[in-house]
Amino acid sequence: MKPQPTAILRDPLKVPRPLSNPAAALVRDTIAHHGLTQIAAAEAMNLSKAQLSDVIRQKKGVSASIALRVQYCFGIPGELLIRLQSQFDFQKAYHSPKNIDLFHSLKSIA
Repeated sequence: MKPQPTAILRDPLKVPRPLSNPAAALVRDTIAHHGLTQIAAAEAMNLSKAQLSDVIRQKKGVSASIALRVQYCFGIPGELLIRLQSQFDFQKAYHSPKNIDLFHSLKSIA
């Protein structure tokens, strides 16, 4: 009788620490791939240069409106950008020092 392989135990609460926003990086890299300046991309998407710059520099997240504009102008699925942004926001919140106390004050129901 062969020994059963043991499964690798994974901590379901362990979430990787976010390094950078992948949605913003995808927008930045797409603009660069097309050889556009931020000003030209902002004009094509009917955004102000400041709005686009804030997303690219990760001062603001990719909103649904911006995701739709990127989808229409560049063909990148807006849903992908929203999922990447959502995952980044969750990871950032999970590792936020202000949420550490919150975790300890909660009671598990399940």
